[in-house]
Amino acid sequence: MDAKVKPAMHDKSILVCRSAALRDDAISTVAELNSWFVNYVDSSEELLERIEQYHYDILIIGIPADAEQTVSALAEIIRLRPDAVRIVVASNLSPTLTARVAEVAHSCLPFDCTDVQISCAVERALKVIGLIQRPEIKRVIGGIKRLPSLPAIYEKLNQALMSGHANANDISEILEQDPAMAAKVLQLVNSAFFGLERQIYRLNEAVTILGLRLIRDLALSSHLFEALPSGYGWDSFSFEQVHQRSLLVARLAQDISRSVGADRNAQAQAFLAGLLSDFGMLLLANHDPEGYRQVVGLSGEMQQPLYVVEKMNIGVSHAEAGAYLLGLWNLPPAVIEAALFHHFPASSASDEFQPLTAVHVADALLAPVSSAYDAKISSQLALKYLERLGVEHKLNDWQVLAAKYQ
Repeated sequence: MDAKVKPAMHDKSILVCRSAALRDDAISTVAELNSWFVNYVDSSEELLERIEQYHYDILIIGIPADAEQTVSALAEIIRLRPDAVRIVVASNLSPTLTARVAEVAHSCLPFDCTDVQISCAVERALKVIGLIQRPEIKRVIGGIKRLPSLPAIYEKLNQALMSGHANANDISEILEQDPAMAAKVLQLVNSAFFGLERQIYRLNEAVTILGLRLIRDLALSSHLFEALPSGYGWDSFSFEQVHQRSLLVARLAQDISRSVGADRNAQAQAFLAGLLSDFGMLLLANHDPEGYRQVVGLSGEMQQPLYVVEKMNIGVSHAEAGAYLLGLWNLPPAVIEAALFHHFPASSASDEFQPLTAVHVADALLAPVSSAYDAKISSQLALKYLERLGVEHKLNDWQVLAAKYQ
């Protein structure tokens, strides 16, 4: 059945791009169980045409092993429908295509996935989107006069990475277009956070040693943490320390992901999510410096986690504020979910180890930022969540990893 208007009796509408990798029977079962309305197309060209014309809540895209064109269309899909759930069903993708899909899809499922797997992936993505689109968050973020923007350099770096053809020289040439950012990236690369055996002076060498994605993510982090709050009594609290701790969380989250055998895409997303997990604090502090300073002080006085006191006084936590802005920027869904849930990971609908898990554990195991306010910024380890995932036995190993960064 095909239609141009979503019938009122259906809660959600799905657009499915068929391929040999996608089983129609699984889609039909999911749609029937959830009362979802389904349209089908047979190519990425048709998919883009339909998205431009009609509203769809969920996009399920089958990708065969050689479908370079379909993968390339995903970036355009985000531009056209940034709030749609994007589920990819793929068959034996190359490592390059897998990495590109991981940047833009909410979930990438195997070609033999079941209706239950599809339904769970969709519901998980809808939950995150619903939470970060709440009116309270839009109200607070909408009241910020000058929202930070993605640096043009980041977008160029991202395009180069998504092309699948970029090398160390390409990335360093892009970074060199912004000398201040290039200098900051080199400063971070040569800091104690990476523990390199010798000083690195050339960007292309830094890219070769640490990887294209990591350099891109450091560039984004250094840009976002430039506008640190000052005045209003902030001498007693260091946002520079928050940034430095975010680097440690990122490194440890990457190590934790590696320790459980997560693929390189998941490791990279854990690193980026760790870098940006507390970025929402800067948003709230720059929005109302005096008011937020009082919130930070209350956290210490009440001996309550900062995100709890934020919700009580502002109506929005720094995790929610950060995740909302990362969503506006179309950062990888796994990164957005990790930023949103890193203090309370049990809220995630997933029962699998993911970047969120790594960031939560890293944030809980590392020492908090020290300040005169004694605010509780770090996470409290969610043992029941780890037990739900069946990874609680790894905790001792992770504590050993964390000891390197204390």
